[in-house]
Amino acid sequence: MRRICTPTLVAALFFVGSSVAWADEASSIETLRTAGAKLTETKGAVTGCEIADAATITIEQLQLLAQLPQLKSLSFGKGLSDEMLAKLPPLTDLENFSSNASTATDDGIKALARYKKLRSIALFHPGKQFSGSGLAALAELPQLDRLTVAGSLAFDDSGMAAVGQLPHLQNFRTWHTGVTNEGLKKLASLPKLESLVVGQRLAYKGEACPSDETIAILAEFKSLKTLDLQEARLSRGALEKLKALSALKTLKLSGVEISEPDLAQLKQELPGVEIARTEPSEAFQKRIKALFGSH
Repeated sequence: MRRICTPTLVAALFFVGSSVAWADEASSIETLRTAGAKLTETKGAVTGCEIADAATITIEQLQLLAQLPQLKSLSFGKGLSDEMLAKLPPLTDLENFSSNASTATDDGIKALARYKKLRSIALFHPGKQFSGSGLAALAELPQLDRLTVAGSLAFDDSGMAAVGQLPHLQNFRTWHTGVTNEGLKKLASLPKLESLVVGQRLAYKGEACPSDETIAILAEFKSLKTLDLQEARLSRGALEKLKALSALKTLKLSGVEISEPDLAQLKQELPGVEIARTEPSEAFQKRIKALFGSH
């Protein structure tokens, strides 16, 4: 006997399927929240998930994220591992990813290459097994235009070489890492880089970065519109080299030592640039004195 699907039957089947999908999503949401995940909703749909402590959630629970079809932001606190990254489900709408105090390695971070809509990645205090070289695997992500790596001496110039291979990058931030001026030169290959934050190396001896030498390097980054230099002693003579950046509109000197007369003169030399400066904190002063010496 032939079976005929009437419009009424089709509608009923669609209703049943939708109800099952909704039940699966609701059950997943409850399970994830019970495991400690903080979920953010937009117009009734879960669009954000924050897991403050990866130790509180299992691989099986993580895979329930597949039931959240509109998830756009995913954030992990301490303990994110290579295994967890590898076992994350397909998340077709994921745009923002961040972690803090992960144990992921360069091989592990390559798993993010699966998420083709990623626009922003922020890695705070990554572990000692992460130099950043694995970021080169993300070069084919078509929309990745924002990246932050901060808080680890292990992130070094090999990581900067990988960052220099991300062709769509427009905004890059790094501070308290092992990056040197040689590493910063690797960013010269980025054609779209408009915004750059460079904070001091995580060190009390050796080469300072940023320094006056850094300014000469950055003066070659012709696409820069916004530049934020942090935790350094910089001279007016070096900073005036930024006149070469015709696109530059904003210069932030965050916790930077420079005399008020030199700052006033700098503003005259860069009339089309909005310049803002803040005094170094006590912690910044300690590092500046160690790296640059006493006045």
